[in-house]
Amino acid sequence: MSESGPTLESFFAVPIAHAQMEQHERLCDELERLFLEKEAQGDAVRHQKYIDTMHGELFESRFDLFRWPDPPVRQLTGWCHSQLAGVVQDLNGYDDATMASLQFDYHAWFHITRKHGYQGQHNHPNASWSGIFCVHPGEIVEGRSDSGLVRFHDPRTHIDMYSDSGNRELRPPWTMGTCDWRHRRGQIVLFPSYLRHEIYPYLGARPRIVVAFNCWINRAGRRPHAMPIQDG
Repeated sequence: MSESGPTLESFFAVPIAHAQMEQHERLCDELERLFLEKEAQGDAVRHQKYIDTMHGELFESRFDLFRWPDPPVRQLTGWCHSQLAGVVQDLNGYDDATMASLQFDYHAWFHITRKHGYQGQHNHPNASWSGIFCVHPGEIVEGRSDSGLVRFHDPRTHIDMYSDSGNRELRPPWTMGTCDWRHRRGQIVLFPSYLRHEIYPYLGARPRIVVAFNCWINRAGRRPHAMPIQDG
């Protein structure tokens, strides 16, 4: 009887989910027009705090976007929530009754990035899940595949303390290092809020526009484990 080899398991995995909105063109056009109009209002909608990681031509709105009454925002809010709720239910194994008892609270905002705008490495404290929806990815710049790229960083401390032929070519899901993400119009990416990420300098002429959000989730009537930051 031959001896079988070791059984491989995957622990400490980082879940990253993505989905493509069907028939997104009209909604993205409406959102783009709305956000460019709001950008022109300047400080009336600009977020004034937590700008240490933002550089260059990058406009960030206040964190109340998902509470706006505008029809395209209401449609986007409902779709983003449904995508996140599905991921939460699947990963936690919640039944429908448990999902009905949960309260989802959001901070959401839009980014407009113009030429040479970028964000340094950061994560999103006081939330369990974060997401980015792409309204428009901007222009493709020839010879610069990193323009506007989102780079996620491996959260395992000291994972790269030593590298040789025994671990340099590990295949997914055991790879280490970074994960590069290129936005597509109408696509959402969802990730744990602890995951550090950065946005590389955008080099196109057309504005790059995304919606970002953080979410914390609690049973109805229970106090959050960490009170979220307040937008003011």
